Formats: sequence, structure tokens, C-alpha cells
Amino acid sequence: MRKSLLILALGLAFMSAAAAEKTVESPYSFEYREIAQKLQGPSAPFEKDGCIVFSAELGPRYVGIAFDFENYQIIHPFMRKSTYDENGEHVNTWYFYILEDVPQTNKIYYRMIIDGLWTTDSLNPQQYYDTQTGIHLSELTVHKRGAAETRTSDQNGGSLTHFVYRGKSGQKVRLAGTFTKWDSWIYELKETAAGLYELDLPLPNGVYYYVYYIGTERFPDNTNHDRAWTEDGRPISKLLVE
Repeated sequence: MRKSLLILALGLAFMSAAAAEKTVESPYSFEYREIAQKLQGPSAPFEKDGCIVFSAELGPRYVGIAFDFENYQIIHPFMRKSTYDENGEHVNTWYFYILEDVPQTNKIYYRMIIDGLWTTDSLNPQQYYDTQTGIHLSELTVHKRGAAETRTSDQNGGSLTHFVYRGKSGQKVRLAGTFTKWDSWIYELKETAAGLYELDLPLPNGVYYYVYYIGTERFPDNTNHDRAWTEDGRPISKLLVE
């Protein structure tokens, strides 16, 4: 009996020691924790260490955010944070949300959800009016983006042009140019990442002019700054393949 009790005690001691040694990993990255720890108060959205920080003033019971690159299908809740002075006295409390998985785009559009009501970000003066939906969106220019851009490269003895468009997610982006006789229904770019659209075309050497279409709206390539203008003064993109 004593031997059985001793074995049981040793087993319980081993289990307790194993439980004590087990560590629980944080669901947040090191960069996230560093940014969150250093936040001092609400501000306009800003980029930090590859993340984007959004915040809101204290007052409402709930604050969330939804992004265009997720088609506004996911509402991400904000977290509450308080700061204290060196004497432990309360200084401020506010809400914040840190976006870690920033999409490959130069613009982000989003809406805030405050106590169940959809609205724009009061701390962000940049707004965009979506004429298709009649809704005001908050707009954020993302400065630290990848180098995805329209370019031409040599492929197996020929030239391959890689067309790129960066914008809002979930759109149908078409390509028209002198190589399609300005027909915009031949080629459509594929969304390869949130807000990043791409298409490869083999084009012989020469000078080409082109634009992108979304619906009936036409506009030049925002990754190619070489421009020309039509007779009626509309900008178009210019491309040299050699």
C-alpha cells in the first residue's frame, strides 16, 4: 500500500513539474507586442515596423474595423489600453487595433463600427467617396509597399510584359491598349494578392499605349509613370518594349 502511494505521489509530482515548465505562447507577434506596449494615446493611423496602427477615443462600448481588401466581411475588434504616470495615477484610456498582415497595395480603404453603427474614422482626415455605393470610406496611403510594377523582361528569347495594378480588393480590372485596338474585353488582370492585380503578355518590340478599366471608368497604370495624352486630353500609360 505504501509502495502504491509512493508511486502515485511521484507521478503527481512529475505531472505538476511538467505543467509548471509548460509555457503558453502569445498569439501576438513580437512586433505587435512591442508596438502595443509603446502606444501612448489615440492618433491618426500610422505605420510602424511593417504594421498599421488604428485607434479610437474612449466613449463607446465597442469599436471595430472592416477593410476593403476583405470586402468588409470581417469586423476586427479594437482592444482597450490605459496608461499611467510614474506615480501609478491613471492618465488615459483608449482603443487600438494593429493590422499585421498588411496587403500588397498603396491604398487601404476601411470603415469603423462603433456601437453597431458603420462610420468613418474620426481621427483620419483622409476620406474617399465611393460613387458606386454612395458610401464615405476612410482612406489610408500605405507608403512601405513592395516593388510590384509594370515591367518588361526577356523570356526565352522574347519579351514578356508584366502588367500590374494596385488598388482596392475584389475588383475586375481589364486592360485595353493599342495592342488590343482599345478593346477592354480581351484581357482581365488576376488578383494575386489583396489589392494586387497582375497579367503577363508577350509583346513584340515597339511603343505601346494602354489604360486599365474598372467598369466603365478608365485610368492610367498607377505603377507606370510614363504618360501620354489622347487628343481629348485624357492621360494614358506609355510602354516601351525593346
